[in-house]
Amino acid sequence: MLEHTLSAEEHNQILQTIEMFEAITQTQPEDYQSLEILKEAYTKIGRHDDALKASRKLAEAYFNSGSYTPALHECEMILTRQPNSPEILAMLGEIEQRLQATGQAIVEKSKVDGNRVSGPFTKAEGSLVSPTVEGALIDVDVARGKNLGRIANLQERGDDHLAKFLIVQQLFTEEQVNSALESTKEANKELQDHALAASMLGTLTKEKPQQLEPVLSALIDRTKFAFVPLEYYDTDRQIAPMLPEYLTLGRLFVPFDLVSRTMMVACCNPFDSAGRDAVQQSVDYTVSWYLARPTAIAQTLRAIYRLNNT
Repeated sequence: MLEHTLSAEEHNQILQTIEMFEAITQTQPEDYQSLEILKEAYTKIGRHDDALKASRKLAEAYFNSGSYTPALHECEMILTRQPNSPEILAMLGEIEQRLQATGQAIVEKSKVDGNRVSGPFTKAEGSLVSPTVEGALIDVDVARGKNLGRIANLQERGDDHLAKFLIVQQLFTEEQVNSALESTKEANKELQDHALAASMLGTLTKEKPQQLEPVLSALIDRTKFAFVPLEYYDTDRQIAPMLPEYLTLGRLFVPFDLVSRTMMVACCNPFDSAGRDAVQQSVDYTVSWYLARPTAIAQTLRAIYRLNNT
């Protein structure tokens, strides 16, 4: 199979992606989403030794997070290049033991449940999980192949959850948060077409932007999202229209890059689980989420959609 020959522009874009995600993984070495993207980017421009190093870090990150199946696949891939690597062979043996133990636990659980395991389980995590209840399926117009409906609970934007987090973490007073929450909900109640949604975080930090940094740090610690300095990123403007405007302009989501089958999306409220579910159901890509400053998201969306800076 012939490899796609990159244009100069594509090559430069990938180099920029590599530079950014190298910085991210240096400060967040367990961020397996960023490591996966970095590995793919190295591979695309033929830096196979660097891709192999990223793959080793990725296997460790998966293993440390308890995601044993993807760690197993990563180890097997590494061993095709380095069949006698002692660390990878040792990790592979440990993974197999843990997966076997998990499999036995599932069997015992199924016996208790009458030889039937209820609900789905994730092989990647090796544990039983509850069926997903957040979000709902999008109505799909099969003839046109496009998602036309809205998720049933898309009116839930995660602002209440964010408000509770800010109050509990004592990042703002309860009065400040409640005031910003009320004004944000009012502003987003009936958004017009091509209108940019309001951000509660942006409202809270508008007058004192220096307060944003500790908030972002707290959100990163809580959600494990990687941070992307979107204001310095050369965003591919052709990606955003792949999502409907009620998810980009209406939810302040910015798809800023595509690497292989992964779409990278920036947001300023990581608690908007309904919106994130809608994005995942709207595209045939793996979606990797990042946190960005509200002002950078608004500025990027205005540039993409050619909106007035009002």
